[in-house]
Amino acid sequence: MLTTTKVTEVQVYRSSATVIRPGEMTLTAGKNLVYIVGMTGTADSGSFRLKFPEKIRVINLQIVDQEDVNKVNDTKKASEQLQRQLDELEFRIVTCNTMLELRRKNSDFTGRSNVTTEEQENLLAALPEQLLQLHREIDQLNEKKAELEKKTEEAEKEEDKPVIMAELQAEEGGTIPFILQYQEQNSGWRPKYEVQYKDDRSPLEVRMKAMILQSSGEDWKQVKVTLYTGNPSVSNELPSMSALELSLYEPQKTRVRAKGMMMGAARAVADDMCVEEECADNAAPEMLFSMMDEAEVSEEETMKSYVLPNARDILNDTEGNVADLQSFTVKANYHVLSIPSIDPHNYLTAEIAAKDWPLPPATAAIYLGDTYAGDVYVDPERDTDLLTLSLGQDERLTVVRTESPKQTQDVFLKNARKETRGIEIRVVNKFSDKVKLLVKDQVPVSTDKSIDIDVTELSEGVLDADSGEVCWELTAEPDQPVSVRLEYKISWPKDKRLEEHRKEMKVKHRFCSECGSIVTGRFCPECGKSIV
Repeated sequence: MLTTTKVTEVQVYRSSATVIRPGEMTLTAGKNLVYIVGMTGTADSGSFRLKFPEKIRVINLQIVDQEDVNKVNDTKKASEQLQRQLDELEFRIVTCNTMLELRRKNSDFTGRSNVTTEEQENLLAALPEQLLQLHREIDQLNEKKAELEKKTEEAEKEEDKPVIMAELQAEEGGTIPFILQYQEQNSGWRPKYEVQYKDDRSPLEVRMKAMILQSSGEDWKQVKVTLYTGNPSVSNELPSMSALELSLYEPQKTRVRAKGMMMGAARAVADDMCVEEECADNAAPEMLFSMMDEAEVSEEETMKSYVLPNARDILNDTEGNVADLQSFTVKANYHVLSIPSIDPHNYLTAEIAAKDWPLPPATAAIYLGDTYAGDVYVDPERDTDLLTLSLGQDERLTVVRTESPKQTQDVFLKNARKETRGIEIRVVNKFSDKVKLLVKDQVPVSTDKSIDIDVTELSEGVLDADSGEVCWELTAEPDQPVSVRLEYKISWPKDKRLEEHRKEMKVKHRFCSECGSIVTGRFCPECGKSIV
């Protein structure tokens, strides 16, 4: 007996899914041999499980081919029967084309003296209708051929799928329900955020969405969906501790690193990891953006789960399966970042406590009001207590950086040369509200003991002696320009030439062994693979 199943529930992990397919079978009292179909060609055939009522005892379970089923049931493959129909259709098409060619040849009376003029006229008068009927018949046969070819292809795909042979012992006969469960490898989901900024006094509004993907070869229609934040995994080797050794060492000076901003090169890296999302059209004032019901969030033993509220279709080979998971607001400290020596643009940034962002790393679409501003990558799992997000370019301020002419003089007593450099940064607020601003510049860092750098003017800026970075926290009032000045002196041996170059910033990245994407947290942002 061959019995079918239908997908009713899927539990989707970051890079796989558990598929649940209930069905029914009719058993007689005693032993029964049943063949269960439903597993896809991309399923992990070794992961299947069957659930039966308590009174049903399983004697034997194994995976077999469709051919084995046909041999037991003394039936032929559906694809073979369809192929026989295709062969017959092909013969009829060839016959019609032969008749068409014969009709055309018979209408050529060149060199034929045994046909009267009247016979020729009768043949030519009947020829158009005969040719038209043959063309129509050929078109109809080709349409049937295309349909049969599609059915044959589908039948061959079905025949390639694994079949479960179950030998069951039933205490009494009747129709009984059962459940087939297995792991589908070609499926998964990835998070995507929408972050909306309203103004400097409001918290950020965050919506978490899920992009659900599956390429099992079938559509999951009206199924219950649960999303899990991790992957089912068991380590083959348990961790072990080696000996902990102590030794003496000379402590090194701790370098104070500047807090990273998602701009410039960092934005370029984030863009490579991003999944592009279409920008939503701006809605009219009286309308609201569409929102689906949010998921029910719960904490499982080892990961978090999101149970989607309604049954839905998860179509095969499409990225259009989007679900709203949850939304929240997060307090942020806003300011404009300006580094005029590197980038002429200013950037609105939001500083967020990492503990206030309860979601996994993912790409975030930034909206200023209702206007799409671009994508950034949010990673709360980085080794930092503070997240700094770029909210896009800010045009409220004009920042002009001016370098004073270098003044060089020789110091004869020390056989040295001294150079004075000065920088002025002027900020103008073109809007009606005051703006908090973080301005950065730098003084060079000496890599040689014979080069001396003396900072003589900071305008209350904060200097990081290790990196040479200078920061000013300013408040720009409307139409009230504010300026800061940086001045420093460099001295070096007179017989040497001063050389200046910018140190390359080295960023350490981990890469996913599955898909090759850059990974910063515990899971790959693209395929969801767990990273050790």
